[in-house]
Amino acid sequence: MDELLVKTIEEAVKKEMLNQSLVEIEASGRHVHLSREAVDYLFGAGYQLTKAKELSQPGQYACKERITIKGPKGKLENVVILGPERSSSQVEVSKTDAVVLGGNIPVRESGDIDGTPGVTIVYGDKELYLEEGLIVAKRHIHVALHDAAKLQVEHKEIVQVKVFGERSLIFDDVVIRVHPNYQTYMHIDFDEANSCEFQQGALGKIIKKNALKEPLNIEKADISAEICHAPGNDTEFIEKRVITERDLQKLLMQKKKKILIPKNSIVTPLGVDYAKKHKLEIQRGEENEE
Repeated sequence: MDELLVKTIEEAVKKEMLNQSLVEIEASGRHVHLSREAVDYLFGAGYQLTKAKELSQPGQYACKERITIKGPKGKLENVVILGPERSSSQVEVSKTDAVVLGGNIPVRESGDIDGTPGVTIVYGDKELYLEEGLIVAKRHIHVALHDAAKLQVEHKEIVQVKVFGERSLIFDDVVIRVHPNYQTYMHIDFDEANSCEFQQGALGKIIKKNALKEPLNIEKADISAEICHAPGNDTEFIEKRVITERDLQKLLMQKKKKILIPKNSIVTPLGVDYAKKHKLEIQRGEENEE
């Protein structure tokens, strides 16, 4: 298939996913981030870790080198190192791994290691004890800056995510992390992946926490709210603050010709042009409730 066509299709699919608040999910196994000082100690001064595989986040990669991590109760071997180097070393495991290692390992965001347990990293005959840095990574969504507005999320916002599949479930307490260098993916660990029978390419739908707590009205409704049905085979009522071209396209496909909207709702310029082109009649009703 033509490379340009493939890229065009991928972009169209990604756009539709964002419109539906869908994100692709990746499962992350136990791994280690090392500082320059840790690399020097374990592998030798000036040693450069060997890049083995690029990861979805730009500039991030899995290394060829493997190490062992030891806790007060047991150890885990053949643990991957992720590059590039960080300012502080950090070890990320699952709750199941925590049972093997022993100790009370807290759930934290990556980089938040103050007060966390210590752990020993082993490579060959070298052992390096970290006084802190052992965590279970909090489930999170990396969001590219240009995708944040489309998904209607903010940095550090807490959301829920519904994962689809044979064992569909809703993950609570998912943190949004927005950055210009990110690609938009949700990350869960292997315990969480097993709980939903994760498969490559799995999708999750972002559910806004405030949407669950607040009563639905026009002022506070998410602009992607579902279309509400009204009497009449060719008439539809849209109870939304902003009416888009895409909303009108859906109605035309349902053979609707008359659209009723609240008096102070806004129809986007593309929506207005689309209505004129396809002869959709838009009528305004009463004021939206405050």
